[in-house]
Amino acid sequence: MTADSVLISRGPGETRVALLSAGRLKELLVAREGALSVAGNVYLGRVEAVKKGIEAAFVDIGLGRSGFLALAEARPVGSESSGDHIGDYVNEGDAVLVQVLRDPAEDKGAKLTTRVNLAGVNLVFRPGHPGVSVSRRIEDEGERDRLTAAIEALAPLGGGFIVRTAASGVAEDALGTEARALNRRWKDICLRRANAKAPSALSVEPGPALRVLRDHGPGIERIVADDPETLNEVREYCHAELPALSAAIQAHQDKQALFEAFGVEEQIDEALSPAVALPGGGSLIISQTPALCAIDVNTGGADAGAGGSKEQTAFEVDLEAAAEAARQIRLRNISGLIVVDFVPVRDPVHKAEVLGALRAAVANDSLSPQVIGYTAMGLVEMTRRRHGPSLQEILCLPFEDRAGPSKSPLTVALAALRGVLREGQGASGPLTLRASPAVIRALRGPAKAARKEAEQRLGLAIEAVADQTFAAEGWEIVPAKDA
Repeated sequence: MTADSVLISRGPGETRVALLSAGRLKELLVAREGALSVAGNVYLGRVEAVKKGIEAAFVDIGLGRSGFLALAEARPVGSESSGDHIGDYVNEGDAVLVQVLRDPAEDKGAKLTTRVNLAGVNLVFRPGHPGVSVSRRIEDEGERDRLTAAIEALAPLGGGFIVRTAASGVAEDALGTEARALNRRWKDICLRRANAKAPSALSVEPGPALRVLRDHGPGIERIVADDPETLNEVREYCHAELPALSAAIQAHQDKQALFEAFGVEEQIDEALSPAVALPGGGSLIISQTPALCAIDVNTGGADAGAGGSKEQTAFEVDLEAAAEAARQIRLRNISGLIVVDFVPVRDPVHKAEVLGALRAAVANDSLSPQVIGYTAMGLVEMTRRRHGPSLQEILCLPFEDRAGPSKSPLTVALAALRGVLREGQGASGPLTLRASPAVIRALRGPAKAARKEAEQRLGLAIEAVADQTFAAEGWEIVPAKDA
C-alpha cells in the first residue's frame, strides 16, 4: 500500500516527516540537528589506513570518525577479480572519491563506496557503469521494453541508469530531461573534486522532507507542512522536480499541532510499544535487542468460531500477523536479523501460504527484506538492510539503560519545546518549563540550541526548572506570574 499523504513538522531541534496511507502511519523520519543523515553524500576523502588483514581501508571524510571502505566497494566498476587486494586500489594518503552507503552507527564509521549512484525521481545515474536496469516492480513487459529503449538512447551521457518504479508511464522527454540533469550533477561533482582538498563534501543529499518526496512522490495526494520555510522549500522542489504535486501542497493552519490533528502522535507512541493488536483478536509482541529483533505472534482473543479448528484459527492469525509484522518492521525501521515466531500450523500448505503472505507484504519495502524461511525450530528468519537507526534507537533510551522502550530525555525535551511554542503564543512575559531533572539536563545540554531557537521564535525567555515530582515523560508550562 503506497503512501497518500506526507506530513512535515518542523520543530525546535528536529524535523519529523510522516508518511500516511488512509490515515495510517507507514513510515516516520526523524532528523535531529547535529545528527543528520549523511547517506548518499559524496566526499573527497583521505585514506588514513589500509588494513590488509580485513581487506578494507579507513577513510577520513571529515565527520570526526573514519569511514569504512571494503574491498568490494573499492573495486572499479567492471573489475570483479577474486585474487585482488585492497592495496591494489587505495594506499595511505590517497585522495579518493567516495559516497556514503550507510550512516555511522554507535562505534562504527560510515560505510563507503567508490561506486557513486546519483538518485533522481525516476532514475538513478551510475557514472561509468554502462547498461540499463529496470525496477522489478515494473512488471509489464511492454513498459519495461519502452523504458529500456528510451534510456539506452541516452548512452552518450557516459554512464548507466537504474529505472525506478516511479518511471512507469513517464514520457521519454521527461526521462531525458532528468537524465541530463543527473549527468550535470555528476559533472559538477567532478569539477568540485578537481578544486577540493580532502576531506571535503562534494555533494550533499536534500533534507528529509525533500528526500521523501523524491522517493515516494508518485501517488502522493496531500503534502502538509507546519513551517513557512519548509513549505517554501517543498514548493520550490516540486516546481522543479515534481510539478504534478504542486497542487497537493498546503500549509497547516489549525491551532492543533499537525501531528496531533492527524493522529500521528498517538501512532508514534503505539510504534514504540512492544504489543501490537491484530484485527482478529491476536497480537504481536516485538522485542528489539542489539543482536536481533524477535516478533512473537499470539492468538490472544482470536476465536475459531462455530465449526472452526485451532489449525484454522492459527492460520488466520498468522496471515494477519504477516501483514502487520511487515508494516511494523518498516514503520519502526527494524533492520538486521529478524525472527518471527508464528503460531504453529501443521498443514504444509498453510505454512507455505504464511511465508508467501509475508514475502508479499514486504515486497514494497524499499530496503528489500529477505524472507529466508522456516528454521528447524519452526521460526521464520528474515533480514533487512540497515538504513539509519531504528525509530526506537532515535526516540528511546539506549538498550542498556532501560528495561523496556522508554523515551529519552532528549525526545521529551524536544516535545516540551514544541508544546512551549504552541501554548506560549501570545504570552507577555517569560515562560517556565517544569520537568524531571533528566529532561532539564537535556534542555541545558543536547537540546540547548533547540531551546534557544524556541525562545527566538517566541520572542520570550524559557526558564527550565527541574522538579523531582515529574515523571520521566512529564512536563508542564507555567506563565512567569504563576511559576
